[in-house]
Amino acid sequence: MVTDKNIVLVDVGNTRFKYCLLSDAENEPTATEKLSDLLSFIDEQQNISHLYLASVRKADAVEQIFAACEQRNIAVEEKNTEREAFGIKNSYENEKKMGVDRWLAMVCAAEKTQKAFFVMDVGTAITVDFVVNGQHLGGWITPGFQVMKQALLNSTKKVYANDEIPTSLSLGNDTEECVATGCYAAVYGVYLSAVDYLSSKQTDFDIILGGGDKKMFAFLESDVRIRPAHLVVQGLARYARSELLT
Repeated sequence: MVTDKNIVLVDVGNTRFKYCLLSDAENEPTATEKLSDLLSFIDEQQNISHLYLASVRKADAVEQIFAACEQRNIAVEEKNTEREAFGIKNSYENEKKMGVDRWLAMVCAAEKTQKAFFVMDVGTAITVDFVVNGQHLGGWITPGFQVMKQALLNSTKKVYANDEIPTSLSLGNDTEECVATGCYAAVYGVYLSAVDYLSSKQTDFDIILGGGDKKMFAFLESDVRIRPAHLVVQGLARYARSELLT
């Protein structure tokens, strides 16, 4: 009999692997840049029978996971974007052109609220998707904080930066601070624009916030509309529970 302790969830992101057992899907997943760490985790568990996978990376990383799981007699289920599932209708004419991370973010978000919502994934890229009455209206993709900062540094001669990541809106008093706070203001502007857009469509909605850089919005946690989530992993968890445990 398969239980939630026999299933591993794996999010293959642009820069890191994130993973956990299905039984731990509500907790922060482990993140690493090394595939070997994921495989060590699998080997440390007992009786792993299934691995649910989503990837936005090139195929070689996924192929390595498939090969490793075949050696361990673990069934792999790779999820891709769908036209419709869990009451969500995709707005894309060709759903295969939508990254699976965005689709799973919506699958995750729709389980956390019955209201209209936008889901914002703050990572290497920032994605925002809007859903009303189960219908995906569309979304945005913008550079994330680090990509934005690096693009600025690569395109200018006398602009410098540090490693600081702001967690609230403020002003800089030297060039390094100005770069950090300016990029933060741009990221925060995406959030404010999303609130403004959905407010023009709905008076009552929720905000589902996730991604590796979601801590940048920690100061908003008192907003009752905001629900933090581990978007891709929890989207995978919803699939795994529906396909294996019901």
